[in-house]
Amino acid sequence: MFEAKKLPTVLTAEELLDKAFGRASKVGGRTPRERALNKLATVSNVLRDYFNKIIKSHPSYDNLPEFYREMIDLTVGIRRIKKALAALNWANEMTQKIINKAVREIKGGKNPVVVLRSAYGRISSIIEQIDGELRFLNELKKKLREIPALTDEPTVVVAGYPNVGKSSFVAKISTVKPEIASYPFTTKSIHVGYIEIGRGKRIQIIDTPGLLDRPLEKRNEIEKKAILCLKHVANCILFIIDPTMDLEPQMKLLEEIKENFDVPVVVVYSKADLHDKRDLPAFSSVTGEGVDEILKRIRDILKV
Repeated sequence: MFEAKKLPTVLTAEELLDKAFGRASKVGGRTPRERALNKLATVSNVLRDYFNKIIKSHPSYDNLPEFYREMIDLTVGIRRIKKALAALNWANEMTQKIINKAVREIKGGKNPVVVLRSAYGRISSIIEQIDGELRFLNELKKKLREIPALTDEPTVVVAGYPNVGKSSFVAKISTVKPEIASYPFTTKSIHVGYIEIGRGKRIQIIDTPGLLDRPLEKRNEIEKKAILCLKHVANCILFIIDPTMDLEPQMKLLEEIKENFDVPVVVVYSKADLHDKRDLPAFSSVTGEGVDEILKRIRDILKV
């Protein structure tokens, strides 16, 4: 399971240099030569440990489960992440080479103050070159936190057109309380909740961004995230239709989902308090009508 919250906060180039040189400024020695060597050793340790911590905190993205790999690639691009981590590895190697050379020069009899000043300047230049990558990796953590950490529990993915009542239904029956408003694409990311069904068991339910009836290549990033949930994690799809809206595009989308995803699909009407259609199960998130019946259907399909 991938959890972005475990990724550490990444310092900017200026902050990292302040950390390394600040730590070194507190190091002493009996002679200028000893002080310079001690400072270089401190800078070496701080930078090496920091770079290793950041690099090792990232998983092997190529070996992640398909859902996470494709979701991360869609959100930020795995090649872009690898490029940033490679830049940190390069900076780590270069700064260590600079430090090792400075140590040899000081031990060889060169002026320790001059060598140290020169080494600091070259180290600063290297770190400043990767400032953009450091900032990218810090922003990456925030973006990847939008990707949910999923469990292996039976999973229902809620799908349908924008603004048909998906989020209202999920909020009604589960622990998640997604943003709800009366305009399209309210749900801009994936929300995961849980339905407690007793005996320590529960159902994982995923509220997805609304889908529109158009080819996959024309769908935006929000819609593609919903597709990945349907493709990789759904054991059952709850497709919600709002009969107070135009039905034709909603039915076309339903047929597309049935054709492309080989899992059971439960089709229901929302907003039962606003219409009389009952040829399908209907629910109202306002009055609670039909909610228990739909939950029973889902449990029967999932055998829980």
